[in-house]
Amino acid sequence: MKLISIRLHNFRQFYGTTPELYLASGDKNITIFHGNNGAGKTTLLNAFTWVLYEHLTAAFASPDSLINKRVIQEVKVGTSVDCHAELYFEHENKQYQLKRQCYACRDKNNTIQYSQSKLFMLIAGEDGRWTPPHEQPDEIINRILPESLHRYFFFDGERIDHIFRSDSKTFTPNNSLVSSAMRVLEATAPPARGSRAAPSGSTAA
Repeated sequence: MKLISIRLHNFRQFYGTTPELYLASGDKNITIFHGNNGAGKTTLLNAFTWVLYEHLTAAFASPDSLINKRVIQEVKVGTSVDCHAELYFEHENKQYQLKRQCYACRDKNNTIQYSQSKLFMLIAGEDGRWTPPHEQPDEIINRILPESLHRYFFFDGERIDHIFRSDSKTFTPNNSLVSSAMRVLEATAPPARGSRAAPSGSTAA
């Protein structure tokens, strides 16, 4: 999976629609987001995991409050407000557009009610047209990058000690977590070309 860009709409600190944030590629393939505390760096990290898996990190404060506070106060009571994240990515020479969306409204008691989020996917064809897949979007995502592995790819840099333990001079892998990740990778990896699975009940020589 190669991430191309992300765009947010009324998601936490981000009021309205953000510009499309393109991620670095090619020789310069590192993207750095720099900002003060509260500027939205952790929100941006969680936008990736939310749109892909509807999952939020442990450090994400008030996970039940996704909608931008300003926009929900600006609309009339009972009016629904759209909150979504759009992610473009590429995998095995195919381009994907992924969008997770939910709605929220404020009742007369000033309580915010949320709808269930919905996930939408489009895939670019060779003719350039975008069409929905025949499979469920979450099935495609989990085949590309299983949800059980996402924390090894999307994590808070300040909490990297969950994956690596530090001693006086070096970092060493947290063996239990790395072993768990390796087992998932082995279970989801396709068989090598030319290999055949033994029939059920048979014994390989």
